[in-house]
Amino acid sequence: MAENMSLQELLSEPETLDDLHIPHSIVIDLILRLLFNEGNVPLRRFISVLRLHNAVLGEVLQWMRKEHLVDVSQATSELGSLGYVYTLTDAGEARARDALDRSQYVGPVPVPIHYYNRAIEIQTQKRQRISSQRVQEALGNLILPASFHRQIGPAVNSGSSLFLYGPPGNGKTTIAQAIGGLLAGTDPIWIPYALTAGGHIIQIHDRLVHKPIKVDTGRSGSGMFSRSISQLVLRPVGHEYHDGKYPAL
Repeated sequence: MAENMSLQELLSEPETLDDLHIPHSIVIDLILRLLFNEGNVPLRRFISVLRLHNAVLGEVLQWMRKEHLVDVSQATSELGSLGYVYTLTDAGEARARDALDRSQYVGPVPVPIHYYNRAIEIQTQKRQRISSQRVQEALGNLILPASFHRQIGPAVNSGSSLFLYGPPGNGKTTIAQAIGGLLAGTDPIWIPYALTAGGHIIQIHDRLVHKPIKVDTGRSGSGMFSRSISQLVLRPVGHEYHDGKYPAL
């Protein structure tokens, strides 16, 4: 199904829990962990953290109340369900501890990895071509062979992986950073805050790396890689591998 979806369809908003196309247990665990960390949590706080519409959250919380995992500790009649404040029951607290053993992640609901893959594929099919002059300008502060920019330019525009090799100190990192800067200056890209694969949650968004661009996030139908649980960012600049750790992309 995902391979035939357009970016607009992927970015549309989920209307029901099933529209997320992830196990319901992932959403339940997120709610349990948030309640365990913060105690009494109003519905507006759930909306802010999980970035889901109140109708979707209301569906989950109603089920959790029936299962005696949560209770409503406070309610404001003027606001209806938006005025509800939830707290864990004893059974809910036990489930929350199990949820924390599985993962410490608390944040926007993750998207399925196959929808993430499709969205990235769509956004990298048509990329702005970088001219030979721009490549030359980006590398202008380096002492390189005169034709070097002509050799590396086609590789940059290919949209595929680029492998730089050579002895230490010959400028690989500096060249990679310059190329990353070029790519970061092209069209922005939609990425989710997190994705899920095999029941695990992988956090994608990193506020130190991804620079957000403000856009209209109005709701428009049902979907999984929605505007609420994803963000439009400048293409991140590449980073070097250090101390056995890669930074978030």
